Amino acid sequence: MVARVGVLLPLALLVVAARAGAGTQQPAPPGATPPAALEQQLVEAARHTPDSFDAQYQLASYYLQQGKLQAALPHLRRARAIDPTNYPSGHDLALALLELKQLDEARTLVLQMIAQHDTAELHNLLANVSERGGNLIAAAEEYQRAAHMDPTEPHMFDWGDNLLQLHAYDEAAQVFTAGVERHPDSARLHVGLGIAQYSRGAHEDAVRSFFRAADLAPSDPRPYQFLGEMYGVVPALGGEISERLARFAKAHPRNALAQFHYAMSLWKGQAEPPPDLRQVETLLRRAVTLDRTLAKGFLELGILLSDSRRYADAIHQLQTAARLEPDLAQAHYRLAQAYQRTGQKTLADKELEIFERLSARTP
Repeated sequence: MVARVGVLLPLALLVVAARAGAGTQQPAPPGATPPAALEQQLVEAARHTPDSFDAQYQLASYYLQQGKLQAALPHLRRARAIDPTNYPSGHDLALALLELKQLDEARTLVLQMIAQHDTAELHNLLANVSERGGNLIAAAEEYQRAAHMDPTEPHMFDWGDNLLQLHAYDEAAQVFTAGVERHPDSARLHVGLGIAQYSRGAHEDAVRSFFRAADLAPSDPRPYQFLGEMYGVVPALGGEISERLARFAKAHPRNALAQFHYAMSLWKGQAEPPPDLRQVETLLRRAVTLDRTLAKGFLELGILLSDSRRYADAIHQLQTAARLEPDLAQAHYRLAQAYQRTGQKTLADKELEIFERLSARTP
């Protein structure tokens, strides 16, 4: 089988793994005071002792735990005004400002805190602020500084991820390589390395990095998403790709993309043995049943049925793909072929015209 060249990996799936932020709601422990009663107690304490750092910060912390960033903000600001040297409250305030997109205030606060406590954590946070504001260059400098000061797994990942966004793939590969040497059990660092390697044309190395990530974190969908887009790129590893996609599809029978990617790897990812087209069809039908918006699933199912000369069913699947994604040129081309084969020349000509128009728009 000829290797597919120029596969477009969904970089956005990697960029970015969710960063930890303020406002994650935590369940209350057994026997705890009911939230409404606890909130009332904290509100009363903050109202009666407006100059108490503890009262203000405890109420703010309660709201942060409930995910109520806007409610926490005035109490975080008040706590900061009462004790501007307290690091945890300042850090929480900066995170809340970042999540609420009040970036100028967040940047000013972090810079003030860096003057007091020059920590890698704060430089990483400053990079987050710059990145959220669209200044990737400034963010890169701060991510690099944080990683040099304290090369933790999160700091290494954030730096490498930022370089991927800047399309600095050689530099990103170097950062992720150093990261996996320090943190060999980090699945997302191996995913990042795989993205950088693929973007540099080192396809086999990329696939092996995704293998490592999938083996480290069998339930993490990210490495499988990339492997699922790489069928045929490295034919020699097609069997191993299918094995891992099979594992993920079996573990996640309700995941439409898991079924789709496994089907495609069986169908088009291996030179031999010949694919079991009945199994491929079953997997594709399962994928589009699970996700009725999966245009590429309907397209590939339509192609499979067309190749099997089951044109009536193929037309139905291809029509669905074209309806879901009107700019999906291949769906219109395959529809034109199916209509032609079933004697529907007018419809075939119409679909071929749409295909040619869409193809002309493609650079």
